[in-house]
Amino acid sequence: IFLANMSHELRTPLNAILGFTGTLLMRLPGPLTTDQERQLTTIQRSARHLLSLINDILDMAKIEAGRVEISLEPVDCQEVLGEVLDHLRPMAEQKGLRLTLNAPPQPVMAQADRRALSQILINLINNAIKFTDSGSIEIELSDQQIGNQRQTAIRVVDTGIGIGEDDLPRLFQEFGRVSSASVRQREGTGLGLRLSQQLALLLGGKIEVQSAYGVGSTFTLLLPAY
Repeated sequence: IFLANMSHELRTPLNAILGFTGTLLMRLPGPLTTDQERQLTTIQRSARHLLSLINDILDMAKIEAGRVEISLEPVDCQEVLGEVLDHLRPMAEQKGLRLTLNAPPQPVMAQADRRALSQILINLINNAIKFTDSGSIEIELSDQQIGNQRQTAIRVVDTGIGIGEDDLPRLFQEFGRVSSASVRQREGTGLGLRLSQQLALLLGGKIEVQSAYGVGSTFTLLLPAY
């Protein structure tokens, strides 16, 4: 209850900041100088980051308290990915990154909660954009058979800075820190990946990672296929 109340109190002024900066950036009150536009964009980006952090903290608290509502149903993964990519593409384009989706022509259905799936994908793809300075981020969607179980696999493959083998076990820890200085310079709380893994587990799936420092990373979300 305390976190929920605090979240509301913090979100209200943040939404006001985002609303007013958005209005100013649309130049509705009048023209902007180059410096003004740059400063407003920085304010907007920082406010969005803080709002995302608040949401992650609240969601993590709900998971740990067993208060997350999950509604499993057939979900069209390509449809959800399309919405997520539309949301994140401007961020990738701002860094000059190619953001592509490779998916079969037929729908790929998973047994999942649509909101939770969207949140996981936003976290994984946003993380890839954050740690990739040049090259591409490729999203691969497929069905695969593992033993007697059919699974839906969503892979996020980047050409980013990568993660050392010793740091991989820390990735999904709460407030986990990695040892690489170049990664530490950019990382936040580490809550996003832990939250995503916990949500994946609630959906009956998991997130796997393969990475090599200086080469890039592949995060794979595995979910029960429908």
